[in-house]
Amino acid sequence: MVPSRIYLTWSSVAMLIATAACGQATDTGIDEPKDSTVSSALMLEQLTYAQIDQLDRDHSIFILTFGILEEHGPHLPIGSDTYQAEGVRDGLVQKLQKSHPEYDVVLVPVIPLGEGGANNLAHEYTHIGTYSIRYSTLRDVAIDMGAAIAANGFKHIFLIHSHGSPLHNIAFSEAAEFVSDRFDANMVNITSLVFGAGFYNDDIVTEHLGPGWQEEIGITGHSGVAETSTNLYLHDFVDPIYKELEPFVVPDFPSLSQIHERDGWQGYWSDPSQATAALGKDLIDDFVERSHRIASMALAGEDLSMLPVHPSEHPEVPERYMARQAEIDAWLSSRRSE
Repeated sequence: MVPSRIYLTWSSVAMLIATAACGQATDTGIDEPKDSTVSSALMLEQLTYAQIDQLDRDHSIFILTFGILEEHGPHLPIGSDTYQAEGVRDGLVQKLQKSHPEYDVVLVPVIPLGEGGANNLAHEYTHIGTYSIRYSTLRDVAIDMGAAIAANGFKHIFLIHSHGSPLHNIAFSEAAEFVSDRFDANMVNITSLVFGAGFYNDDIVTEHLGPGWQEEIGITGHSGVAETSTNLYLHDFVDPIYKELEPFVVPDFPSLSQIHERDGWQGYWSDPSQATAALGKDLIDDFVERSHRIASMALAGEDLSMLPVHPSEHPEVPERYMARQAEIDAWLSSRRSE
């Protein structure tokens, strides 16, 4: 079953105020959506500031979700990473409500921003369907959003995304460290810690495709068999053309840097035609399990600094990013001097 989306309408401010001081998650008096077990997650945009102010600072979890708009081959929507991030987020919320019922969970509206499309690997830096932003811009947005939450005394902020670009992940890790340090908060880049232990679970792919699939179709990842499967599971926006696509084999991760030297790249690698919703469900469930484990460690006050994180090293910032910043600064300077 596809994880239910969470849409809530406030109907009882009085109940919120009366119960927020207790050590239990707030009973909002809201009718829960059909087939949804996420009955008390709070949608930030639906709250008044007075309702937010009633929440327990130590027992509220704010979830920041980012979703890049990026080309995903001829068969997947450019919001694919957003849909995956939402699917993992919703599954994580369900698990947190069961394992940590004393916490309120507050969902910040999805921010459709990210750094570095897969098209950069093909040296196609301007690619239709990819609307990415610079690493420093993404980091500062995450810092400002986290700081706005933490400055009001809320201690727990979890960051969820679904994009593997190294600088994209670095931006969120730096933002989480900055906010945690400056505001004595617990802002955690959950997804990059999950990615530190691996992306799509190869063992799960083997269960569905059988042994030897790596030799046949190469690593899975961007818009390939794994990501096409998760999209099939999560929504109805996959173009049926995926069944007719030819494999684009990338044998290992170092070979990704050579995509620009090859002909015929259509914005994906591995073999989308072998995708199934059943594989997608198992992969999303795995991401949810791993995210929940790290979230539970964070809530328990455990030291996460020794966990592997993606990426393990800070990559160089592209010259084009610095050139764009210089261009903006020069333009602003000229405007102000007029």
